[in-house]
Amino acid sequence: MSEQTLAYVLAGIAALLWGLVVIPIKRARTSGSLGIGIAMATGTIAMFVLSGQDIAKLATLSYGELGLYVVSGALQFALGCGAYYLAIQRGSLSVAVPVTRVKILLVLFLSILLGLEVFRWGLLGAAMLVFLGGLMVGKPASAADGTERDGHWESIAYAVAACIFWAIGETLIGMLPARIGPMASNALLLGSGLIVWSIWAAASGAWRELLAMPGHDIWCFMAHGLISFSAAYALFVWAIQIAGPPRVVIITSTYPLLAALVGWVAYRERFSPRLGLGALLLIGGVVLLQFV
Repeated sequence: MSEQTLAYVLAGIAALLWGLVVIPIKRARTSGSLGIGIAMATGTIAMFVLSGQDIAKLATLSYGELGLYVVSGALQFALGCGAYYLAIQRGSLSVAVPVTRVKILLVLFLSILLGLEVFRWGLLGAAMLVFLGGLMVGKPASAADGTERDGHWESIAYAVAACIFWAIGETLIGMLPARIGPMASNALLLGSGLIVWSIWAAASGAWRELLAMPGHDIWCFMAHGLISFSAAYALFVWAIQIAGPPRVVIITSTYPLLAALVGWVAYRERFSPRLGLGALLLIGGVVLLQFV
């Protein structure tokens, strides 16, 4: 198996995990901006434990490299995932989740700008197919009533914010030192995000609400921390170390297909021809990537 194929396989598994993990997030009744603290804490502990001797390599980081981890972790987890949690809790899974795929264009642009990727028309084409697929799946139905539309656009606003934070954070992940293994890297990214989130929670008083969180929700967010923040993100970081941000993000951007299916089957959300067309575009982007 070539390194590029390995990267695509790792990204595909991460996408599968991210598609399934929307279930515990959707079942939680507490705001995701609070639950993200539990998810990050769970993921941080799991990653530090599983990193083993690789943790010692973190002592070799320069101040500049350490700063890169802090900024990446804050954008990826504290800000990006916080906005994402709110997006899927305020709207439909089959709408809020796919819209976040718009970030692929930003990741591609930033990666080329920073010299992490060489411009290729085929790569741009794959990114555009994923981008259009996300828009097709995320467009609101014309028959939606006023209340549903209000919830939809609020959800979209959070999803767009998540796109921006994630695009910058995921591009910066491509600049992290390769000598640090994916689990140790993910542990430091999560720890950095957790610190930033804790400062916000202390300043805003959100920690009081966190203490009152129902046990059911705690388990939901712990599950998300283990599946998404630990397993999926470790695979994601590993894949980026091999193939770079844009190619990996194109693969992981297919997870809305499974998320939409979960919403359709488990939560009886609408399935329309538009969603089917969006799915075909997303898959088309991944197929085109294999020839770039």
